[in-house]
Amino acid sequence: MKREHGGMGDMATATVFSNGTGYTLAAIYGLKSGTVVARNVSATHHNMFCPGLSLDMSGRRVITGGSSPHETSIYDTTQDSWITGPEMKTGRGYHTQTTLSDGGIFTIGGSWSGGAGKKDAEVLDSRGGSWGPLSTSSVEPMLTNDSLGLFAADNHAWLFAWKGGSVFQAGPSAYELVRIQAQGRQASAGTRGMDGDSMDGNAVMDDVIGGKILILRGALSYSDCPSTRAAHIITISKPFDAPTVEEIAPMGYARAYANSVVLPTGDVFITGGASYAKQWTDANATWMPELWSSKTGKFTRLAPMPIPRTYHSVAVLLPGATVLTGGGGLCWDTCRGHEKEINHMDVQVYTSPYLFKGLGDGVLAARPVVLGVSNTYYTPFSLVRYGSATHVMNTDQRRIRLDPTVSDINTRGDRPLLGRGRYWMGFGGKPTHYKVSIPDDAGIVIPGYWMLFAISLDGAPSNAETILIEL
Repeated sequence: MKREHGGMGDMATATVFSNGTGYTLAAIYGLKSGTVVARNVSATHHNMFCPGLSLDMSGRRVITGGSSPHETSIYDTTQDSWITGPEMKTGRGYHTQTTLSDGGIFTIGGSWSGGAGKKDAEVLDSRGGSWGPLSTSSVEPMLTNDSLGLFAADNHAWLFAWKGGSVFQAGPSAYELVRIQAQGRQASAGTRGMDGDSMDGNAVMDDVIGGKILILRGALSYSDCPSTRAAHIITISKPFDAPTVEEIAPMGYARAYANSVVLPTGDVFITGGASYAKQWTDANATWMPELWSSKTGKFTRLAPMPIPRTYHSVAVLLPGATVLTGGGGLCWDTCRGHEKEINHMDVQVYTSPYLFKGLGDGVLAARPVVLGVSNTYYTPFSLVRYGSATHVMNTDQRRIRLDPTVSDINTRGDRPLLGRGRYWMGFGGKPTHYKVSIPDDAGIVIPGYWMLFAISLDGAPSNAETILIEL
């Protein structure tokens, strides 16, 4: 970022990014304390503007490329320190990366930085020691027909780590979905039906066991293009088996640059975006969030946002089953308008209706409590992997529904603990214990930190317990 003046005391005034620095301004927000600590990350000599981002199998933030196209920086939360990682073989910016079932990190695309074209895949080995090219995993099949040309045609791939060390690329190109094997094998997986290119749209895996991916279409081109309302469900199974594509009822609002967050219940919260894709402006902001129901397959309008969240905004699920949303703007050089109106240097927390007893009454719902976690018995309903969000992409988040068996039943009056084909958390009296089996396929349960939620009979999630799932 470019500072207005020279000292560390001026970090709060930085509102514009520049390519001429070797550092990044960062902030750490304490969920419990509510405090924000500003940092100037200069030790790695990495300008992280428009990078790739994912969480590795130990929960560290791995940030690659951007304005410093070859660099890799790793933030270790346990040590509160930044580590210089190995350089990528290919310079990239606007690329996507995802953590694989073996703990490696896969990336592809990214012609925004480091030169345009030939941004074939490469993988960071699970030890984090080096990046290795995958010359047989070509970027060519994922190119869109963007009006900006090759510079924007390989940006923000929708990548999903899957079984057998494979990666499924679901978009944004509509004309050839791709199965990319981590070892280099690559094959076409067909098209998204009649859907067009969906740059600046996004995708979220809301049901990993079922292989379900919700697709929310963006725009035909990265910028200066109307966005759309279209939505699809892609279902994947074994690696290299053909997926199924289903067009569903559209969103209520057209969106590009929006963010989607899978909730513990399996519903998906969609926030922000713009009805016309244009960077660094809120002129066409979509103010109404929506909730996609995993039961009905339809979108419902939610309370309007007080602050627009368009290009460069983010949203992630929090352990309290709320959603942190923020950012937007943060211009490359000169904002298209008044900086104070376009740059949103703040975050907000959205509380979903499932945490309230009734609509509009403000009374909080009763929530189950996870009293403990062991290797054998605990009280879960769903696992959601901790997320990381940048440029509408969050390749870390995914949800697994868990159907436990009851080992010690405790009823609440005459209300059953069994509902809609699954067991629910009990209330009152002594704790109810459940036994659950987590799938042993690392392509489904990607190694790393996950949030464990219990769900009440009325649909209110507990506060999450954080667990580390290892290989």
